Amino acid sequence: MDQGRTADAHRGAAHEMWLEPGPPLPRRTWQRRTRVPVIVTTSIAMIVFALVVGVAVIAGLLTTPEFTAKGGVVADCLTEVAALPDGGTVARGARVVLYAAAGGEVATTTLSVFLRGDDGCQLTFEVSGVEYTEAGYLVAVGDADGRFTESVSTAALQQGAVLRPLG
Repeated sequence: MDQGRTADAHRGAAHEMWLEPGPPLPRRTWQRRTRVPVIVTTSIAMIVFALVVGVAVIAGLLTTPEFTAKGGVVADCLTEVAALPDGGTVARGARVVLYAAAGGEVATTTLSVFLRGDDGCQLTFEVSGVEYTEAGYLVAVGDADGRFTESVSTAALQQGAVLRPLG
């Protein structure tokens, strides 16, 4: 029994390593001198960072993202007019109104540019500052001479929606 205890004691002692005593280490007075300024500077930096994050979050919550809505109405290349289902026509200068799908007028512009392309002709519109919504929009084109509406997604308006009146 004594031999087992002695063997265990020797095994444990073999793994311990101790440095020989040497000269005392130099005193680190710079750590004591800079402790308070480091704590104060770090605290101020954390407060400033928290304020910046708070302002950014509040600004993000209060502002509605906006985009530029683009689109065009398919028109006859010779007359530069779009025929509407009700017998009316839409030409350059016709009013375009965007309504949010949830209700309410969002933006107003006009058909301003006539474009000829390989895939046909279009009377186009573009309006900046349209409030973004996931639900999409209702686009109303025309005035007293003729009017048509079409439901359009937000993504389509961002890329340039093509409106086709069935006339």
